[in-house]
Amino acid sequence: MKGDYQDLVDEISALLGAPATLENRDFRLIAFGAHDSEDDLAMDPVRTRSILTRQSTAAVRAWFEGFGIARATEPVRIPAAPDAGVFRGRICLPVRYRGIVQGYVWLLDRDPGPAPEALAAATEVAQRIGVLLAEEAKAGADLSREFLAVLTAGRGWQQDMAVASLRLALGAGAEGLHAAVCVAPWSGEAPPSVPGAAAVCVVPADTAAAAGPPRLAVLLRLRSADAMGPALTALGRLLPRASAAGGAPGTAGGAGAVRSS
Repeated sequence: MKGDYQDLVDEISALLGAPATLENRDFRLIAFGAHDSEDDLAMDPVRTRSILTRQSTAAVRAWFEGFGIARATEPVRIPAAPDAGVFRGRICLPVRYRGIVQGYVWLLDRDPGPAPEALAAATEVAQRIGVLLAEEAKAGADLSREFLAVLTAGRGWQQDMAVASLRLALGAGAEGLHAAVCVAPWSGEAPPSVPGAAAVCVVPADTAAAAGPPRLAVLLRLRSADAMGPALTALGRLLPRASAAGGAPGTAGGAGAVRSS
């Protein structure tokens, strides 16, 4: 869906005549529009970091959420704050689906600001983005449920059925190679997103398939059996959180195509 998001962000940028960025509700960058290279204030520290690292810091997130964007149903104007790295004011369009926030579209504010009609049209586009994000979240939840079923199923026909269901949920992507990475011990919920992951779930302690503490399991797509870089990168990001949960983390991983033998 990345192309769809980019098209919709570009549509908003064209409607309002301002560069726009789209982030999910966890402030991870999804798409961004081009900006005027002669406009030095367009790339302030906050926007630059978001684009380069594809995410915002917890401090930035807390600062913006302090303006009520998570509860807002209408565009929110946020003033410039040079001390916070925000050199130009923002207009935030909450992206919602059935009343639940799915993400945010960010625009650089200008003087004068956009006309009410253009802002209303951009808000309608943001609602279309909300539908896509909600559909993607549901698909991710379905995959995670099927992945958990594979990891907890008993041997034999139960596991065969679970693998078949996961393969069906993966669709065309099931024919590619995947690596399964587990991190233990793990406390709390699964992270909202892991780059390159097809599915993420938390395996409860002492399941029928394996004894031991709760663990995080991640199903990662691979380009080839020799390209374990994505798995190792994901593992490196997850280990600090496992360590913070207490205890020395242990890991396990494997690679293989999600297809029946």
